[in-house]
Amino acid sequence: MSEMSRYELFSAAAKTDIKAYRDRLKGDGTFQFCDQVIQLQKLNSHINIHLLTYLFGERLGGHMAQTFVTVHERNLLSFMSGMTSEYRFFILHELKNNEQLFLHSYPPEKK
Repeated sequence: MSEMSRYELFSAAAKTDIKAYRDRLKGDGTFQFCDQVIQLQKLNSHINIHLLTYLFGERLGGHMAQTFVTVHERNLLSFMSGMTSEYRFFILHELKNNEQLFLHSYPPEKK
């Protein structure tokens, strides 16, 4: 008989005492980290020329959108690893603090 995998141990601990399990994970930041990963997945689905233009202006945003598609093949982690720490930090700041961020992934309304 083989030993339990790390996942099986993790799952068994949860089933033994779910409240204590949740409290431990809240205390170590796992739930917050999970929420952040979900936000990054959402960003990956919404990032496009409209959103990048909103964030960085027409010239830089357009360049970044082209780079995202052609160089990084729409891979957010690859894209973010190729940018400056200042740009990456700004995007993460907007992701965390701008509740209307994803509204800007659509073409602007014509006036």
